[in-house]
Amino acid sequence: MRIYKPTYLNRKTRETRTTAKFYIEVRDPNRRILRLPAFTDKRASETLARNVQQLMDCKASSQHLPVELTRWIENLPPHILTVLTRWGLLEAYTLAASKSLDEHITDWHAVLLARGNTEKHADLSANRVKSLTEACGFKFYGDISAAKVQQELANRRQDKLDDAGHLVRGLSIQSANFYLSCLKSFCRWMLFDGRATMNPVAYLGGQNAEMDRRHTRRMLNSSDFVKLLIAAESGPNRYGMSGHERALIYELAVTTGLRVSELASLTAGAFSLGELPSVTVSAKSAKNRKSATLPLRVDMAMKLATYLATKLPTARVFARLNKFNAARIIRLDLKAAGIPYMDVNGNVFDFHALRHQFISSLAAAGVHPRTAQELARHSDIKLTMNRYTHVFRGELNKAVALLPNYTAEQAWQTTSTAKNGTDNLTPIESETAHNVIHKSESCWARCWAREGAETRSCTESDGVMVQQGQGEANPLNTRESRDNQGDLLQADGGTRTCNLRFTKPLLCH
Repeated sequence: MRIYKPTYLNRKTRETRTTAKFYIEVRDPNRRILRLPAFTDKRASETLARNVQQLMDCKASSQHLPVELTRWIENLPPHILTVLTRWGLLEAYTLAASKSLDEHITDWHAVLLARGNTEKHADLSANRVKSLTEACGFKFYGDISAAKVQQELANRRQDKLDDAGHLVRGLSIQSANFYLSCLKSFCRWMLFDGRATMNPVAYLGGQNAEMDRRHTRRMLNSSDFVKLLIAAESGPNRYGMSGHERALIYELAVTTGLRVSELASLTAGAFSLGELPSVTVSAKSAKNRKSATLPLRVDMAMKLATYLATKLPTARVFARLNKFNAARIIRLDLKAAGIPYMDVNGNVFDFHALRHQFISSLAAAGVHPRTAQELARHSDIKLTMNRYTHVFRGELNKAVALLPNYTAEQAWQTTSTAKNGTDNLTPIESETAHNVIHKSESCWARCWAREGAETRSCTESDGVMVQQGQGEANPLNTRESRDNQGDLLQADGGTRTCNLRFTKPLLCH
């Protein structure tokens, strides 16, 4: 280990000069010479050299760092931490601890883009994490506290009054869950990337979004949806789209399940209107970044063939469509058709509800859930069945109508009991009486068949007791035969003995 000031040649003046900073030179266990720029103060540079040598010795002998050395590392400048980490003397999380949260979030944003996420998704995720950490006052990763995060989300869910006295609703539970999900994803990345040793929000979980569902989508029945198509077809131009074009958009969305961004990206060349008509969504435009070819109905293909006859293959089919005017045009067309945008239960029918209607119609038609999932292009069947599949009005009534008619069954039981002489009894009493009568008649029949028989031999075959000898054969119940084996058979299994249950039937009850 040595401390020195190196010299260099000034290219302009051709003079030899000495650096302002001291440099330290150490050797690692492999005898490599490592140099590190220190400070302008010689004493501080000497302290740095000694601590670096001690750190190298602890690393070579796999010893724990002393408390004083750990505190010294925490106060090192970032450029020295970077060099020590590159040398392998410090772990990556030690260097990460000196970076601000904003720097880590910026790196995470770049990783999201590199993974193939859309810029919109990456921006939204990073902004949510930054908003939450700034509101909680976190500057470094070590400042993140699960309790503070939970309290901040609870505050954001509270309704408040603005300066004008108007009520401003807080975040819904689902929106709060989105913020928490983004923060947990960021912390997991910090852990997996080696920038942290723990996830401070790992144990936090989202709340039940169904308790505060504010925008639940609903379905339209067939007649109402036809009204919407007629209103759009006969309506005026809206946001640069004719009535025929809007009706075509609605019908294409409800028969393919395409999202508004996917519809807006379609070109004329994306449609194949041959024997098996289909439409192809490019991976760049699809939400899951996977290209997909979806089948088209034959009647839909005929309408599209007429509409696309004058368009070039590279031309966008619905050039004026975007997520902003799509929300507006469907509201106007619903109003023209006399269909409320929001029903009395607070359920809405917006443009994305067309995708819900597509998947729900598949379920109502009896399509297998796995097929519906494939058409919906969902990675999880739960999303298809729980979120997007709705029950049409009247389907529940049809299902209940398939249940047995218990009133008719009760009437039949009452009539049957009356024939057995148990009128004016409750259903439970009638059933009990019926069982008693049936058991009594069965017992008397067995006793009467055995009356007058003194000794008989019997054999048991295939679970049925058959009498042999005098009189006619009398099959017995298997369970009764086994219950009475001790009374009916002797040890040698051949001769029946006298039993009071058969010789005196009145003692049977």
